[in-house]
Amino acid sequence: MGIFSRILKSIFMPPEVIGKQGELLASSKLGWIKFWGYDGMVLHNVYIPKRNGETTEIDLLFITEKGIFVIESKNYSGYIFGNELYKTWTSTLYAGKTWYGAKKVEKYHFYNPIWQNKTHIKYLKELLTEWDIPMYSLVVFSDRCELKDVTINSDDVYVFRRNEMNFYIKSIWKHCDSVLTEETISEIYNQLLSFTNLEETLIDSHVDTIKKKLQSTDTCPWCGGNLVLRTARKGIHAGERFYGCSNYPMCRYIKNI
Repeated sequence: MGIFSRILKSIFMPPEVIGKQGELLASSKLGWIKFWGYDGMVLHNVYIPKRNGETTEIDLLFITEKGIFVIESKNYSGYIFGNELYKTWTSTLYAGKTWYGAKKVEKYHFYNPIWQNKTHIKYLKELLTEWDIPMYSLVVFSDRCELKDVTINSDDVYVFRRNEMNFYIKSIWKHCDSVLTEETISEIYNQLLSFTNLEETLIDSHVDTIKKKLQSTDTCPWCGGNLVLRTARKGIHAGERFYGCSNYPMCRYIKNI
């Protein structure tokens, strides 16, 4: 797919749809690794309860004899810049040239996925207190991006592109002891299964909670970028002020004043 097609796709396809595509592709990678003997049970979109009554959504869980691989999928394009210690990461995408020939680059900001997965693991451990389970944090990016400058400080955190997924899981598998039996894996799977088939109203509540939090901190609820005060220049709303996403035109979220 060419760069122009990717830009159009990013503009017109809702972020949640793009995200789900990434999760499905990551899940297919797990299917192949299971085929080669690294067996386990997979769960998608697990909504883990938090102490305050809210939920945190885990994209993928791979429950194995080595422990649980907690997978956060990011289906972004462009160059990825990030540091485990920083709240916000950045994706930059070449977007052609301006009318006078200068290179045009679009920047897309998003919440630190390592922090995001750390929250997932925290509440997952609180839920599974019956077992002492090793958990591995895997942040999986699209093959369409390049991890240009990503700094990781923790030994139990792995950030890589989707085509490297099998390599990292095999490496962890090789260097870690087997701690869970088939029976225990099934018990954990069955317990967590009930947190995947939530009613639509509960899922909507989860999404609404995230949006309200992001809006209250002047952060775009669609992509995690900053909300910027702007003034409409054209149309029936010309002269009116509103908050728009700093990632425009890649993200077209608008918050009315």
